[in-house]
Order: sequence, then C-alpha cells, then structure tokens
Amino acid sequence: MRARTELATFSRSLLDFGALIGLTELAGVNYVLATWVGTIVGALANFAINKVWAFYARGSPMIPTMTRFIAVQAGSSGLHTAGVWLLTRFARLPYPISKLVVAATVYLTWNYPLNRWFVFGRYVNGPPDARRSAPDRSRASAR
Repeated sequence: MRARTELATFSRSLLDFGALIGLTELAGVNYVLATWVGTIVGALANFAINKVWAFYARGSPMIPTMTRFIAVQAGSSGLHTAGVWLLTRFARLPYPISKLVVAATVYLTWNYPLNRWFVFGRYVNGPPDARRSAPDRSRASAR
C-alpha cells in the first residue's frame, strides 16, 4: 500500500508544482497565492486517487470521508503556504526549493498519517488481491 500512496502523492505533487510554477512564472501570480492554489489543484485529484486506489477505501461513505479530507487538506494548504513563505522570506531559499522542503515535510508528518488513519483509516482494506490470497486465520486457529 505504501508504494501506491507514494505514487498518488507523486501525481498530486506534479499537479501542485505545475500549478505553482505555471501561475508564478507564466501568469505573474505571487508565489504565496500560487502555493495555496497549487495545493487545492493537487488535492482535487488526490482524494479520488486515495479513496479508490491508494488506500482501497471504496466502501467509505462519501460525505463523512470528504469532510475529513477537507479538514486535513485545509491544514495541509495552510502548512504549505506558511512554510513556503517562511523559507522563501527568511531563509532566502528560491520558492521552488522551499516548496520541495515543505512538501516532503508536510507529506511525512501531516498528509500521509492523517489520510491513512483519520480520513480513510476505518475503511482501508488492502489490495483486493491480497485479501483473496491471505490465509483464513479463523480456520487455522480452530485446529
């Protein structure tokens, strides 16, 4: 499952970074606002990818799961935006480098743990193939 979540995060990051760089360099939008917009663009695709493919939480009810996801995403967007601004403004890093540092940190400490345990946690079943091939422990323990 970890490889699937990392691939989902990579696709989210491509959208996120693409929006950030495109808005800043091509449209002249301030990097702070572009950072926030990028997190929203990435999140729109990420919810569906996580629910259906990365966490196998297809059985999770849409409205409560989406509500939890939005709460986590609001925190994530705030952390990204503030982190990029702080590192760019005070550490004098170029905003793309700030974004890389912040994205890795937020993924490891906020997005993955909260998506795994809070947003999709009760409904994470593992890949369908793994569930079918797992031994039936109830029969083995009855012997």
